[in-house]
Amino acid sequence: MTRYRIYRNSAGDTTYISAYDVRERQNPQEFPSLDIALTALRQGGIPEYEIRRVSKELAAINGAIVQVPESIEFV
Repeated sequence: MTRYRIYRNSAGDTTYISAYDVRERQNPQEFPSLDIALTALRQGGIPEYEIRRVSKELAAINGAIVQVPESIEFV
């Protein structure tokens, strides 16, 4: 299983997705908006119910974690 941390810069709309390791953060993939980041997650195979959960968590606390069986290739 691979865990990804999704978080936003509180000063702007930039959204970041990085492989999540408890000990360290991996190089984040940068997206200009939350919608584009969520589209990348959808294309990576994240189920729609997880996308909705991530959206709600980002609105409340500017961060969320998803866990997927395989790594996501961001294009």
